[in-house]
Amino acid sequence: MSSVTLGPRDRLVGQLYIEGDLHVSGTVEGEVEATGNVEVAEGATVKASLSGRDVGISGQVNGTVTASKKLVVSRSGSLTGDVRVSSLVIQDGATFNGSVSMTGGGQKAPKPAPLEMPVDAAPMVAAQAAAPNGPAAEKPKPKRR
Repeated sequence: MSSVTLGPRDRLVGQLYIEGDLHVSGTVEGEVEATGNVEVAEGATVKASLSGRDVGISGQVNGTVTASKKLVVSRSGSLTGDVRVSSLVIQDGATFNGSVSMTGGGQKAPKPAPLEMPVDAAPMVAAQAAAPNGPAAEKPKPKRR
């Protein structure tokens, strides 16, 4: 898979489609689509729709963002625009203005792993299961006067 880097003094106006990863340190205006990861570095300015597998934003982005796996807006990042993601992380200090649409990423959810518990926990779990409404039902309620 290839990797493309736009440096701090680079400027792209238009459409860009990349079979691979993209690292942006400069200015982008238009549309960007990558089959791999997209990283917008601190100090970068993007006024475009962005699409990639994992998208990381440390600079400023104004536009629609689609991440098929995960979108991370870091502390220094600023995002204004709607997002469509499978997983979203907005770190403390980041700014985000827009709406979020959570998707399954086109993949089926994995089956949950079997529950593993220590042998001595089994009687406690069985006792909780026998209570009609869980452990809270076992406590007597105070009488009202």
